[in-house]
Amino acid sequence: MSATPEGLSLALFDLDDTLLDGDITGLWNQWLIERGWIADAATHRATWAAHMADYAAGTLDFEAHLTFLLAPLTGRPVREVAQEVTACLEARVLPRLFPGGRARLDWHRRQGHRTLIISASTAQLVAPLARRLGCDAALATDLEVVDGRYTGRAAGTRTFRDGKLRALSEWLDGAAVRESWGYSDSRNDLPLLEAVDRPHAIHPDATLAAVARQRGWAMPCWREAAPAARG
Repeated sequence: MSATPEGLSLALFDLDDTLLDGDITGLWNQWLIERGWIADAATHRATWAAHMADYAAGTLDFEAHLTFLLAPLTGRPVREVAQEVTACLEARVLPRLFPGGRARLDWHRRQGHRTLIISASTAQLVAPLARRLGCDAALATDLEVVDGRYTGRAAGTRTFRDGKLRALSEWLDGAAVRESWGYSDSRNDLPLLEAVDRPHAIHPDATLAAVARQRGWAMPCWREAAPAARG
């Protein structure tokens, strides 16, 4: 992102395996299995594992992935889902946030930077977590709602790979960006990391690690709380 004399200072955080030790959707799936919202747990877990292997290989069919993930919510009232999300965040997600990631969020806030979580996970999970963490916004794939109930379909921009940049452009709505930081663990976020001024590879997969070493990108470890580095 090009620098201009005036504009926003943005810090863009991936969520799964970046701020969070694990995958928020995986934790949510297990929660739904325990709540009885997913009847065939073995099949669901096998499909999830296959999708995660495709994700790691960079070959995930994201539309098929969304159809699979949203099926348990079909026909469920938004309020009922929100209550379960709140309980899941408290019990399973917040305790698994990396200390170093929370410290980095705090560092950006102290500098007056805008902090955004931008995740391929869906908005009913990402948005309330971002609010709990005091972030300025959450960019995630929205869910379609009709008459107060989820339809089982996604809506709007898919925040996956290049879609993260499209969602960010929509959020900016023409506002200038003065400086930007990006944080992710995944090869799938190379478009995002290549677009920011200060890319950071957090516990990167093999492909991202190779790119980060070649280009001299920072690769901090967030598994322990540590003084936030400059820049």
